[in-house]
Amino acid sequence: MAISRKYIWTTVAVVLLLILQYRLWFDDSGVAATHALKEQTESLQQTNTEQAAINQLLMNDVMDLRHGQNLLEETAREDLGLIKEGETFILFSEPDSFSGSHVDSKLLPKPSSAND
Repeated sequence: MAISRKYIWTTVAVVLLLILQYRLWFDDSGVAATHALKEQTESLQQTNTEQAAINQLLMNDVMDLRHGQNLLEETAREDLGLIKEGETFILFSEPDSFSGSHVDSKLLPKPSSAND
């Protein structure tokens, strides 16, 4: 009942094949890891493309601010609330936004009685 050499070499070959298959599919440099890295790379490239578009818009604003007065004036009006000399500022608000509690009752006229 001696183990033949052919059986030993076959067993060694199968074990080595299993080890290599494991490394191929499940190791850090295997197929699964490569697939995950490709997905991560695609996601980062998409993010970079979006950021490049945002950066280009910001660069256009910077160039307009450096060379033009229109954007500078618009930014000052919107962000800082600046008004040109000679202009009148009118603020419209919704009537629903006032509950009437802000009116001082001392300022309201006294109701006149019928006996006066």
